Amino acid sequence: MGGLGAAMVILFAFVAASMLVSAVGVVAFRRPIYNALALVANMLGLAVLFLLLNAQFLFVAQIIVYTGAVMVLFVFIIALLNPRADIRLQRPGAEWGFGIVFGVVFAALLLIILSTRALPGKPGPYTPEAIDAAGNVQTIGRALYTTFLFPVEVASVLLLVAAVGAVYLARRRIH
Repeated sequence: MGGLGAAMVILFAFVAASMLVSAVGVVAFRRPIYNALALVANMLGLAVLFLLLNAQFLFVAQIIVYTGAVMVLFVFIIALLNPRADIRLQRPGAEWGFGIVFGVVFAALLLIILSTRALPGKPGPYTPEAIDAAGNVQTIGRALYTTFLFPVEVASVLLLVAAVGAVYLARRRIH
């Protein structure tokens, strides 16, 4: 492994460890604003992982759309709805127990799948060579607007319905 490969592995390990810490922070902090900020840190880590995987478009989209827009909106909503910083969420112990049990079961299943190395499925048409030949953004655009056109349009209609419903509920509360 060359110097660049070793640096990539070290960077990946650092980003993965920071994402684990921020993921624990998402569920462990008692103040909602800290939960949202930990989620922002986790999404930034995910963007860096996209960059390490040579997916520059997803890196930029992750930062602009999710980290930049959605999470900033969440932070502002939490700050507006909860202006008193001393309000804390209560954390009963039962949820922690269920979370630990499900986490252990999930980790065990993941280890079983990874240890067999017999993941089902066959390679698809989007190999790294095909993506490099066509271009990263072009490949994503072609896939979204040909193969996955129907799911993309269904998601856009659902988002539109959710936005109209939120405006309707907000107007009804004002009047």
